[in-house]
Amino acid sequence: MTLLAAIGSTQPRAEASWRWPDAAALKTYLSYAAMIGALFVIGYGGANWLAAQRATHFHLYWDAELAVPLIPAAIWVYLSINLLFALPVFRLDQAELRLLGRRMIAATLAAAAFFVAIPTAPGFERLDLAGASHSVFYWLYALDYPFNCVPSLHVTYSTLIILALARRAGPALRVALGSWLALIMASTVLTHQHHLIDIAAALVLVGAIHLASEAKS
Repeated sequence: MTLLAAIGSTQPRAEASWRWPDAAALKTYLSYAAMIGALFVIGYGGANWLAAQRATHFHLYWDAELAVPLIPAAIWVYLSINLLFALPVFRLDQAELRLLGRRMIAATLAAAAFFVAIPTAPGFERLDLAGASHSVFYWLYALDYPFNCVPSLHVTYSTLIILALARRAGPALRVALGSWLALIMASTVLTHQHHLIDIAAALVLVGAIHLASEAKS
């Protein structure tokens, strides 16, 4: 089953509802959030720092992609991942939270290994930050060196969370989640943070993680 089919599947299943988390679910969510956050800082941040020290970086994109315009307003869609991170605890049960947490940990470790082995850089020039309207990009650039492109962890995390939320969702919510994911993917390119291969590699990683975790269950 493809990722898009997983989001749009009409297979009957018990539909979940939005709810305030109980203490057990909140504890599980916060425990995994802490672990994933620590791994992200060490893995993503460490790989970015290492890549910054190297003289050579790989450029994995097609020249035609450099014609994609920068749309600064797309940064708000890009940053909507922060809202997405908060949603699972209000919908998933403890077992689902653990499964999502394990998948996100596996994705972080796999991506960090790839970042260290193959440091990449985008072909886009970074935005001139002289304008006051670009203050959000200032903070983004200050926190993120442009060397961890393939796979896009932004797309990987978004896809893992949306697939988890869509698993027991009704048709309308699945369409809304699928649309949100498509917009987040587009925003990574329209903000000149990523290229198409970064998105494709993220989807391959998510597919591999899903297959591996389902094979174990």
